[in-house]
Amino acid sequence: MEKIAFPNFLPYEQLDLANSHESIELNRYRWLSLSFLTVDSSVSRLMSSIGLECVHRLSKLHEAALQLGLGDCVIDSSTWKLPSFYRNNSPHFFVIDKRMGKHLLEYAEESASETCVLFNYLLETNSTPELHKTLWDCVKQKNNELKLIKKYKKCWKSDSLALNAAILNKI
Repeated sequence: MEKIAFPNFLPYEQLDLANSHESIELNRYRWLSLSFLTVDSSVSRLMSSIGLECVHRLSKLHEAALQLGLGDCVIDSSTWKLPSFYRNNSPHFFVIDKRMGKHLLEYAEESASETCVLFNYLLETNSTPELHKTLWDCVKQKNNELKLIKKYKKCWKSDSLALNAAILNKI
């Protein structure tokens, strides 16, 4: 049986990957927050809160880069961009019906799941002690983020609006 070797990234490569991916995530959550604004303010607030967590993670990555003397590797890319997925696939910016909302929540869940995999991979292949805590925190937060999105998706727009509101308020 062949042994699979995982590459160890250099610290600047890990920081660049984590930072660029987190910037994409920030843009995605900003877009989702705006998209749900007219139809469900609780989902909009959730996406906005997750976006704020992305900003905090970007800040922590920047601090870790400065600590390692690699501040130039983490570039501030705070300009807002509409995700290419949305530009190509939908004539509407705002969620207009239950089907579209469900589809966007599925997209958010899928993206959050992929992000968990990426940050777990970065943590597993990390060989820089100074990055361990930052990546560990990112992994924990990304797992919690995925759980929240799954819960919201599960109960979003259920048949009973009172039940739906009660469940979402507990989360």
